[in-house]
Amino acid sequence: MIKHESTAALAPSPTEPGSTQGAFDGDLFTRLNLSIADLWARAVAGKFWRHVVAKGFDRELYRLVMIQIFHYTRHNSINQAVAALRASPDEPALLRFVYSHAREELGHERLVVKDLKSIGLLPSDEITEGPLPATDALINYLYGVALREGPVARLGYSYWAESIYHQIAPLISAARESLGLGDDNLTFFVAHAEIDSKHAEQVRTVLARSVTTPERAEAVHRVAVTSLWLTIQLLEQSFEASGLGDGGAS
Repeated sequence: MIKHESTAALAPSPTEPGSTQGAFDGDLFTRLNLSIADLWARAVAGKFWRHVVAKGFDRELYRLVMIQIFHYTRHNSINQAVAALRASPDEPALLRFVYSHAREELGHERLVVKDLKSIGLLPSDEITEGPLPATDALINYLYGVALREGPVARLGYSYWAESIYHQIAPLISAARESLGLGDDNLTFFVAHAEIDSKHAEQVRTVLARSVTTPERAEAVHRVAVTSLWLTIQLLEQSFEASGLGDGGAS
């Protein structure tokens, strides 16, 4: 069970005009990093991760994982844009981030299609297979956050998603080695690794400016924890759906 910490330490503090420091006074980043690290530790101990690191990917497991990535990625631009409906016109820096980031996320799922086709795992230009339950839950959760709570809460997802590549490096290395993949077969990951370091810094800057209340800080933390947990579940469900779950990981 995932525990949520108290917001007692997140009481508002004075902020100088034009400052990029929000009310959380840096504590939110510490909480986020601790919670995210804990979830990744759980992922590393899971069946999917242990199997891939020990034995590599087989083609079906890799195909299933990439299809789940396709499904949630194709909605990220839209749910990012939808979040603007809950933003205030008095926060132009936040809105500029939302608009530009939504545009930059558009169409990234087509790189998944390209990569799968390049190794013979997709016979056409379309993916007709539906998402697994955890993937479906992640997609609809992010739409719910965007529609109900807006862009500040959704930044909890962006915070970890834009800095994911050092976390999943062992999985990408396993894919390269076990499936013989090069950069031309991994354009989705290569392209994101190049741009997401910039995005990660932008997310931190926007968070520092926009999280001006304990309630906003708690929403960001909650969304980060929930969205990452769902993402880890979709990896586990991909492992089970591949038929490798019965054998397990050594």
